[in-house]
Amino acid sequence: MNLRSSWRWRWLCAVCGLLCLVSLWTAAEPAGAAERRVFVNARAACVLDVASGQLLYSKNPDMPLYPASTTKLMTAILLVTHLHPDDPVYVSPGAARQARVRLGLEPGTVLTADEALRALLMKSANDVAYAVAETVGGSEAGFARMMNLKARLIGCTHTHFVTPNGLHDDEHLSTARDIAMILAEAVKYPRIVAALQTKETTVAGKRVRNGNRLLYLERSTFGENIGGKTGYTSKAMYCLAYAARQHGRLRVAVVLGAPRKSAMYRETRRLLEWAYREEPVTLV
Repeated sequence: MNLRSSWRWRWLCAVCGLLCLVSLWTAAEPAGAAERRVFVNARAACVLDVASGQLLYSKNPDMPLYPASTTKLMTAILLVTHLHPDDPVYVSPGAARQARVRLGLEPGTVLTADEALRALLMKSANDVAYAVAETVGGSEAGFARMMNLKARLIGCTHTHFVTPNGLHDDEHLSTARDIAMILAEAVKYPRIVAALQTKETTVAGKRVRNGNRLLYLERSTFGENIGGKTGYTSKAMYCLAYAARQHGRLRVAVVLGAPRKSAMYRETRRLLEWAYREEPVTLV
């Protein structure tokens, strides 16, 4: 049989062609480019450079998704802009009945606004978020109107809040870009930053530990660690918004819809570490 017409010849040509393509692609790719790519499994993600408004990284940044307890960042903003630290927050029967996670307060309990803020951001207490909504907005619906107005003023374009705590509602939606802008607004307030950075405290006689694992890093690998907010529901999956100061610039990373808690933290950290290196490459 003629070698040129045999399957061996055709196989050899195919292999040689493939090797040539690989060689050309490798030569065209800058050294170290593979290490500079950022791969994210979450449904949506972004890194926002706050001063410029530029997204340094984006994956489905404007896809409306369920934001889970990252919602509480907006609740915290309205709390600190409407209540002084020692103002009372009343826990109604409706607040006490909110689904877990909750602080477990009895109806009639009165917290100070700063106690409520710490329970809200450290414990992610759904009962406290509802109590804040009723205290500030008069009702959950009234507070939701305030949340949506503030979101528009911040510049959010794909956000519609229904609940103050992020418990599931089909109409309660936001995006990675919008949550990043909300966190950027939240960290303007020292009271919020102080709560985000508190590791342990006591609220209404209950010991509260901050549930954000990135806060416990012995040494930050992505700049000055400011803090952020986690979230989870069965439909939203795992969500995290996190802020860091990098080379004097405020950066916010958001992941929404990560498949596992470990992936949520890993991918957020990976995005912030990439941004910290400030590498001007096209992201994958």
